[in-house]
Amino acid sequence: MSKTLANQSSRTTLRPLIGLPVSPPERGSPYYNLNPEYTNAVNRAGGDPLAFPLLASPTYVNRMIELIHGLILIGSAYDLDPARYGQKAHPNLKRSDTARDDFDRLLLERAYERALPILGICHGCQAINVFTGGSLVQDIQSQISGALQHRTSSETGEYAHEVELLLHTTLNPEATNLSVMTNSAHDQAIEHLGRGLRAIGHTSDGVIEAFEEEDVERHFVLGVQWHPERLSATDPISFRVFEKTVAAAAAWKNEHEVEF
Repeated sequence: MSKTLANQSSRTTLRPLIGLPVSPPERGSPYYNLNPEYTNAVNRAGGDPLAFPLLASPTYVNRMIELIHGLILIGSAYDLDPARYGQKAHPNLKRSDTARDDFDRLLLERAYERALPILGICHGCQAINVFTGGSLVQDIQSQISGALQHRTSSETGEYAHEVELLLHTTLNPEATNLSVMTNSAHDQAIEHLGRGLRAIGHTSDGVIEAFEEEDVERHFVLGVQWHPERLSATDPISFRVFEKTVAAAAAWKNEHEVEF
């Protein structure tokens, strides 16, 4: 086999690299945080995870973005700074982390420029919405009348509430709406959607639980408020979140012939 053919073969057989920026240290720990359930879910879906330390340097971010074929923004114990979407802090707002907010924004800027597939989970979902010009409900329980309990003990992977998924979407390609059970661990929610995003999943209290890029075939962008990584080994819809993301990254990789 010629060197050229060998290189082409390796490009199509290597698994796509999926970048995951870590979370800031929590509860007094000096260490970054990345739950292995995220990396296990990526691996299970056919991708190779690559963790990024928080370093809000444009040079560093440019280099990291050049290595990967897809980006996942994970959850966090911190809230986004409401000043980033033009609001004052609600009394129930948890602390924010400037480093995580800055890093996510730099990553999203470069990922959008390259049209990389992007998945946002919980805090990551909210970060995408704010990046695209949207806003957030800072405290679901006090700001949404009749709200369900969205912050539950879902760290164990327990189901919390139903989400209705719209038809003909990334998570529900069928011809009818689909109601699925999900876990839940968020006390904030999307208020106004950002530019180019459309809601594809809601709870009965009207909270947006999932969105995607309006032209998702052109640019794969998916956001979910629940934590599919905790259920992906057993729950088909939660696994589909990672399966679709990794498949989009593989297609992007093959189209652009990017190697690690």
